[in-house]
Amino acid sequence: MKVIFKNMIQAYSGKCDGLVYYYNKRLNRMCVREFVKPKRTAQHGIFAAISKNLKALNLSVGYKQDLKDYTELYIRRQDNHKLPVSNWYNVFLMLMWNLSREYSIDLQTITRAQIEADNLPCRTVKQAVEADLIPYVKDYAELTNPI
Repeated sequence: MKVIFKNMIQAYSGKCDGLVYYYNKRLNRMCVREFVKPKRTAQHGIFAAISKNLKALNLSVGYKQDLKDYTELYIRRQDNHKLPVSNWYNVFLMLMWNLSREYSIDLQTITRAQIEADNLPCRTVKQAVEADLIPYVKDYAELTNPI
């Protein structure tokens, strides 16, 4: 559902009448969706532990910039509608979950030392693309900053 304003108010966001309103600057649109309160399950605890552990990897500034650059390159692709991403952190999560599936690595316990010692393909964005952990984009070879 699209919300249309005569005068675009970019700061309007929040919940009202069971709906969530927010502005998406990439789409240049106000968006609204139904608010659904999630049910607490065991998966929430697992996902929280994984998120906390991935944050503890302390990504380098250069690596984050490479992920941002990759995101922009990916968004410019013609066929990106199959797997849309909106920011660098989505790309990072996609990369790490694919790494977990392909190499049978537990994301709750992965460490930076393990990544470097095992020479895992998530060390650089370039290596991740070459290992098919994230989709190919043009000019990916320039994204070589270490994690």
